[in-house]
Amino acid sequence: MAIKFGEGVSTGAKALVIGIIVLGLLIPLALLRGLVSERSTLREQAYAKVAEGWGGELVTGGPLLVVPLERTIVDADKTRIERGELYLLPARLDVTVQLDLEPQPRYVGIYAVPVYLSRVHLAGQFDFAALTPLLNRPGVTYRWEQSRLRLPLSQVRSLREVQRARFAGSDIELGPAGLGLYRGVEAEINPEVFSQGRPVDFAFDTVLAGSRAFSILPVGSTTTVKVQSGWPHPSFQGAFLPVSREISDSGFEARWQVLELNRSYRQAWMDGEVNEQTLLESAFGVGLYQTVDAYQRGERAIKYALLFIALTFLTFFAWEQVSRLRIHPLQYLLVGLALSVFYLLLIALSEHLPFALAYVVAATALVLLIGTYIAGALRSRARGLVAGAAMTVVYGLLYVLVLSEDYALLLGAIILFLALAAVMLVTRKIDWYRPRETED
Repeated sequence: MAIKFGEGVSTGAKALVIGIIVLGLLIPLALLRGLVSERSTLREQAYAKVAEGWGGELVTGGPLLVVPLERTIVDADKTRIERGELYLLPARLDVTVQLDLEPQPRYVGIYAVPVYLSRVHLAGQFDFAALTPLLNRPGVTYRWEQSRLRLPLSQVRSLREVQRARFAGSDIELGPAGLGLYRGVEAEINPEVFSQGRPVDFAFDTVLAGSRAFSILPVGSTTTVKVQSGWPHPSFQGAFLPVSREISDSGFEARWQVLELNRSYRQAWMDGEVNEQTLLESAFGVGLYQTVDAYQRGERAIKYALLFIALTFLTFFAWEQVSRLRIHPLQYLLVGLALSVFYLLLIALSEHLPFALAYVVAATALVLLIGTYIAGALRSRARGLVAGAAMTVVYGLLYVLVLSEDYALLLGAIILFLALAAVMLVTRKIDWYRPRETED
């Protein structure tokens, strides 16, 4: 005989107890969401640790021409000299980037971090005519002999190799950048290039190491950028989207074109007129986007957990009303705990197995457990098989929801509506005011 719960207890009272159990299960589900957040934080720490040693989200750009200057300022009876810098940007900048993922990701504990080596080719031209409006400012003396060519890099440690560095037809030797706008590497240049009055070409070939993202500063009056990579899931980001792109399973190719008119800073300025944040706001590039990972999928599954548990309980409760079986509230509680532990098992397995396999293993374990438990509790193997089959369908639908990125909300709403509608239709003729006869 099935376990009984107070033959004199009304249907409403039992429904209230089941509702309290459902609400009580919010506690383990909240702990599970906290666990997912904690594990996600640990993964972010792994990315940060790899970025420290290998390279993180890189930002680079075309070279900046830096000319030291001195300002003579007369204030009342005092005269003082302030030192500053004049910056000139390229008239033309062409960038080609080959973003090659390393065959083996870097591991921090159980977390794998994809890293890349980017082969960056920079070519372009400086036109000194852009300096003309700034040269006639009173009280300013330019130190042309101390001029430098600075190659901006967000992380100098990411620089693996400089294969070529040429300016005005001559090779230049790069070293650490001094004080001034943006960090990077720089080289002294021959001041005679300013007196020649004609445009000057430059070319750089470098190898940079990084992870997660790569961005470019559009410092050219006309900037064109082409990026190629074998990464199949690019996430284009920053101030500008590519004008053309091709994405396939074997990788992507994207092209940008940015004009001086599209930016918030001019081609030439004195220090204090443009800051580093202004430059960064114009950066654009690509992130090595990872499709919904294990923690995102686990969190998405937990969001639907309470609804699936409630619908499972509602189905069992309706099953009670249309048949002569009885399920004790303690049995509801044990089933609810088993449904909650499924998500813990899923998250734990997905850290070591592909998500699809982890889901199959966790769902299979849950279905076998629920089916066996119901068969023993109700003393009916057939009812256990029915419960197991129903759970298989339910968690098959949940898997579809977890995998869907663009239509998860729509599918979730439709599935939950159909499930609730099915329960309502099955129980629509039940007289909830009249207690059902209990089974002896």
